[in-house]
Formats: sequence, C-alpha cells, structure tokens
Amino acid sequence: MAYDLVIRGGEVVDGTGSEPRRADVAIQGDRIVEVGEISGEAKTTIDAEGKLVCPGFIDIHAHMDAQVMWDPIASSPCWHGITTMLNGNCGLSLAPVRPEEAEFLVKLLESVEDIPAEAILAGNRFAGGSFGDYLDTLDSLPMGINVASLVGHTAVRYQAMGERSMEEGAEPSAEELEAMCGSVKSAMDDGAFGFSTSRSFLHTTSDGRHVPGTFAQLDELMAFGKVIQEAGHGIYGWVPPIEIGDAEPHGKEVEMMKRISLETGCSFTFAVVQNRDNPGLWRELVDQIAKANAEGAKLAPQTEVRAIGVVVGLPNITPFDQSLAWLALKDLSISERLEALRDPERRAQLVRGGNEAATEAQLQMIYHLVVEDGNARYDFSQENSLWAIAKERGTTPADTFIDMVLEADGEAYFIFPFANYDIEVVGELLSDPNMLLGLADSGAHVGQICDTSFSTFFLRYWIQERKLMSLGAGIRKLTGEPAEFLGIEDRGVLRPGAFADINVIDLDELKVHPPEYTDDLPAGAHRFIQRASGFNYTLVNGKIFMKDGEHQGECAGRILRSS
Repeated sequence: MAYDLVIRGGEVVDGTGSEPRRADVAIQGDRIVEVGEISGEAKTTIDAEGKLVCPGFIDIHAHMDAQVMWDPIASSPCWHGITTMLNGNCGLSLAPVRPEEAEFLVKLLESVEDIPAEAILAGNRFAGGSFGDYLDTLDSLPMGINVASLVGHTAVRYQAMGERSMEEGAEPSAEELEAMCGSVKSAMDDGAFGFSTSRSFLHTTSDGRHVPGTFAQLDELMAFGKVIQEAGHGIYGWVPPIEIGDAEPHGKEVEMMKRISLETGCSFTFAVVQNRDNPGLWRELVDQIAKANAEGAKLAPQTEVRAIGVVVGLPNITPFDQSLAWLALKDLSISERLEALRDPERRAQLVRGGNEAATEAQLQMIYHLVVEDGNARYDFSQENSLWAIAKERGTTPADTFIDMVLEADGEAYFIFPFANYDIEVVGELLSDPNMLLGLADSGAHVGQICDTSFSTFFLRYWIQERKLMSLGAGIRKLTGEPAEFLGIEDRGVLRPGAFADINVIDLDELKVHPPEYTDDLPAGAHRFIQRASGFNYTLVNGKIFMKDGEHQGECAGRILRSS
C-alpha cells in the first residue's frame, strides 16, 4: 500500500500516558492508519529518527474568536504545536447577536480581553446572527488549526435582557430565561462545546459596568446546566472572582459549581491560581475541589504552567509610566524613544521622574525576563527583580532600566507576575490529579500578556528540566487529557483511525523565544507574539502545516462541532 505520508523512526508518545516507543506512523488522507513498523511506500516521508512524535497539542483557554477570521495560521499558537483550540471562554462569544448589536460584543472583547476593537472590526467577517451562523462563517474561511467554541453568557443574556443584563439585582423574567436557554440549546445543537460564564468583577464594559452574567443567581446558572445535560454533550466554563483574596467567596463559587454538577452531571472548568492577596488560598481550593469530586461532582480546574504576568518593556508599558516624563514617550515611535533615552538631558528627566514614580515594593515585583541561548526563562528569583539588579549595578532603578533597554537595543523585557508568581507553587498545582493545563489566553491581552507559549514551556521546563512527571504523562496533559475533557473524539491520541494531528519535536532544541512587539494586527494595532524552536513538523488533519516554525501553505484545520 502506498501511504500519503509516513513518519519514520520516531519516539512515539501516543497521548494515552504511555511512555515512548520507537515506531512509524502512516497517514492516509486525514487519518492515521497504522502505528508500528511500516514497510509500505509513501508519497511523503518524514525522518523522525531521534525525535519525539506525539499528538498535536490542545489549548482549552483561547480568545481567538475574532482573530481566526483574519489569521488563518492562528499565531502565536501555531508556533507551539497547538493543533486544536477552544474559544468562547470567560463568558465571551461573538454570537448569538442581532446584527445591529454586534459591536457591543466586539467592545466587550476589547474591554475584557484587551483585543483592540479597531482590529476586530477591520478583520471581522461575521455580521451577526445565531451561534450556528457564526460557526458557518468560520467554516467558510481557511483555518490552519482546528477550532472549537463555547457559547458565552454575555451574548445570550444581552440578547435576551438588553441593558438590564448588566444591572446588579436584575434577574431575568420567565420569558427572558426561556429565551436564554433557547439560545444556548440552539448553540449546542449547532455544535457549541458548552457554555461559559464570568463572575469576575474585573470583567467590565468600557463604561465600567459589569459584564452580563456577573450577578446571575443559582436558578439561572442551573438552567444552563440543564440545557447542557439535555444536549448530552458539552462542558461548563466558569470564571470565579479570582481577583478576591478572601477564601469565603471562592468557597461559595466552588459549592455552587458542585451543586450544579451534581444535579446536571455537567463537567466544570475554572481557574485556580496563586493569588497575591492570599498566597495559600489555592491549597484550600484544591482540597475543596477534591472533596467535591469525591462526592460525585465533576470539577476540573485549570492553571497556567508559569507566572501569569504583564510584559513590561519600552514598546508597551514601563515601570515608570506614572511619571509624566515617561508618559510622554508614548507619543513617540520605538526608535524615537530609544533616541530619547540616549539624549543626556532627556535621560536626566526620565531618571528623576522614574525614580520618584516607582516604589521599592513595586520594583521588587518586576523581574527581568532572562534569555539564555535564545530561550526565555520564567523561573524568576528575587535576584532577577529590577530593584535587585539596580542594587547590584550600583545605580538607580530608572538608570538600570534605561541601561538594560539600550544594551538590548530596545528588546529588554520584564514581567510583573500577578498570579502563579512562585514557580514551586505552580509545580504543586500542576501535580494535582484534577488539574488541567490552561489559562493561556491565546489571542487575548495582546499588548500586555504573552502566555500562549505554555505548551513549549511545559515540555522544556517542567518535563525536560524539572522532571515533574514522565514524558508520557506530560504529553497526555497536553493532548489526550484535554481531548477527553472536551469530548473531542479521535484527537489527542496517535492510533489507527484518529485524525492525523501530529507534532514532530526535537526535544534537545526546544526553546521558548522572547516576546516580540509587532503591529501586524488589522488596522495596524499592536500585539505581542512569541515563537519557538524545536518543532520540526506540525501536521493538521494529515497535512504538513508548519515546518521549523514556517507555514507550509496548507490550511487543513476544521471548525469542530460537538455532538
């Protein structure tokens, strides 16, 4: 038999938790047809000798609902082995919506997820309609990777209740709740992978109101769980008030999810992270979740694989932006900002203003993003703080920042980690048996956060360097486990009959490159991107999608519909 493609001689880790074994993988069309010793000829052969061959990775927390309409390769996830992503998280989706109200949902993506509205409006191809209409629009466009979506509470509540949907204490009438449940049922019938809601007080509209659904009561939230139950498929995404350090509100949220899960059978996912206001709260929540699951609930928290933090640098945000002298730099191009730093008189003003604006406590929490041999490290220690570096150099913090930026020709970056800031705690969170890998926020917070490289960092740091778990177990965390959770059949594993979403990786060369600030969004809007090395090949549905970080022209990704 002549196969379309054979990957020969690799160390196959199949996504089930099994450890590496030397094997070939044969592909016909979009499916794997054989795994083992393969003697048949192939139209295309990939030599994977000494390389890891594993399923494509799955990103369960993305916000590329709009970006996939203008960016067929889905950057930056495409550079990190992601072959399937889940959009519609945090209660945010672009449908259902009446055409005349579509801009409201666009503005929500901007205000909550820091995605410039002008970019979304310039690149948008969806004019409004049902959730099915939105999926049909995506279906008509080229897709480099597979895209699944949740339907968001903000959309269905705003469509049913209008402006009242954002008022505290405004509960839906029986007719409005019926309309919302009808919208969710329709979305589920059309292929939504579930429903998501946000309870976070940080999620607000551009005029400061809380997003629709923030104040929803148990009866309303239970009703959506029953819709999922009746559909027979789908998950329930939930954003608790992670910004609150008090244990009581978090405990109540877990109890509410537990109650809905026990009554409807729904599987829930939500964030559990280390919080600065209560550094030990995560452990209380992990214990509470374990107890709830022991009682029959289905609670699957997710956490990031490293610190969640704002990228700080000359192109976007500096530690001294409270100073008028630094704020004035925002009106200049990057090259003009560098000229200003080099000018002695201007520099003196910046140093004076910067040192007056930033406190020692603030500067002790801003860490230099160390890059070693092209690999960006995120295991910060106190000696990496801007304050400590300034003391070691014997200069002021503002002088030190300017010197480091000039030494790197503008490419020096720092991180302000506001969650998961202790890398040892992150390791404990990742080791919890209920924990999913998530919170990458791919496509969101484009000018501030750049965490979409989670898969590369997890493999290089936690598996290769720290040996947190075996390679087989680690690959399963990126592949088989999220596929099973989402109910995605025939993906996340390498076996005959499964879709041929595959990564071929040189683990010795695996690196997370430092962030890059670009203006490649529609309307010239800026964002951070982050590349990787070590991914020799990424295949999507049997086609070679990426080779050594470069798109090969194929867009074989699909819009996945749950059923």
